[in-house]
Amino acid sequence: MGLFGDDERQDQRLDALESHIRELTETVHRNQVDTAACWADLLGLQAQVDQKISASDVDPALTNLNEDLREARKVLDQSAKTASESWANFQQGVNQALQSLRKSMSEAATRVQEKSTGIDA
Repeated sequence: MGLFGDDERQDQRLDALESHIRELTETVHRNQVDTAACWADLLGLQAQVDQKISASDVDPALTNLNEDLREARKVLDQSAKTASESWANFQQGVNQALQSLRKSMSEAATRVQEKSTGIDA
C-alpha cells in the first residue's frame, strides 16, 4: 500500500517529480555548456584585444574548445532522448562530457593568459 493509501496516485506523483528533476538537470547542463561557450567567446575577444598575442597562438586552443563545445552539445541532445531509459548512464555521460569541457576551458584560459603575459609553458 502506498504512502497515501493509493499506489496509483503515489506513482503519478513520483513520475511527475522524476520528470521535473530530469528537466531541471537538463537545464543545468545546457546552462553549463552555454556558460563555457560565453567563456570561449570572451577568450577570443581577449586574444583579439591583446596586441601581444598572435592569432596563431590562440587559434588552436579556441578550435579545440569549440570542438569540445560541439561534442558536449551533441551528448546533451542524445542523452535527453535516452534519459528515461537509463538515468544513471545519462548522468555519467553528461558529467564526463562537461568535465572534459571544463578541462578544455581551463586549458584555453591558461594558454591565453600565458600568451598575454609573455610566459611560455
